[in-house]
Amino acid sequence: MRGGVALAFLLMCARAHAQAGPPMITNDPDTPGPGVWEINVAATGDRLRGGGWDLDAPDLDINRGVGERIQLSVHAAWAHARDDGAWRSGLGDVEFGMRYRFLDAESDRVSLAVQPLYVRGWSAAARRRGLASEHPEWVLPLQLARPFGSFSGGLEVARHFISKEADAWQLGTFVAHDCAGGDCLAEINATRVDGQSTRTIANVGARHPLREGLLLMGSLGTEVSGPDRAPLVFYVGLQYVR
Repeated sequence: MRGGVALAFLLMCARAHAQAGPPMITNDPDTPGPGVWEINVAATGDRLRGGGWDLDAPDLDINRGVGERIQLSVHAAWAHARDDGAWRSGLGDVEFGMRYRFLDAESDRVSLAVQPLYVRGWSAAARRRGLASEHPEWVLPLQLARPFGSFSGGLEVARHFISKEADAWQLGTFVAHDCAGGDCLAEINATRVDGQSTRTIANVGARHPLREGLLLMGSLGTEVSGPDRAPLVFYVGLQYVR
């Protein structure tokens, strides 16, 4: 998979408390904690070659901690697409997941979790408009993170099992560091559909606290490999933790 050298470099460079997840594509093994809600509200999307756009706004990601090591989640967005000068909108894919962290950095020096996900486009109208997936999908990610001195780094490997379509692999890695009172992050995330070329995104982002329990998040990136590469990938949003 392209970008392998860069992935390895990021892991070798890779802080103990900084995490991946929004605004990054790559996830880490962290969970909110017993009874804690983590709610992310964002606008995210791609600027396509030829002037088109793929946007999700609002993008809503709701997570609930169950005990120290379990997280339940639901993720949905209102999708928008623009090509040939016309916009179309509808309910995008809805994702349900549960993360279980079976190794923890505090006791095991490394955090390791699995997070099975079920993804489906529930709106027939959105599927007709190309805004939601035609077929349901199961995703099985393995997420790893650990501290490296004043940095933290992590890796997520996922297999996508898609009904009636080619399956896919996804590989992401991130590096994080505390900066300016928040977190600064960078990642490389690559997806390869079986039998097709690899799409790779290079991304940088930050999280900054506005007040206790409320963070401003943003990221900018670009596709560096793959057909019809998107020159701009972005995320801007808020994270509420209580």
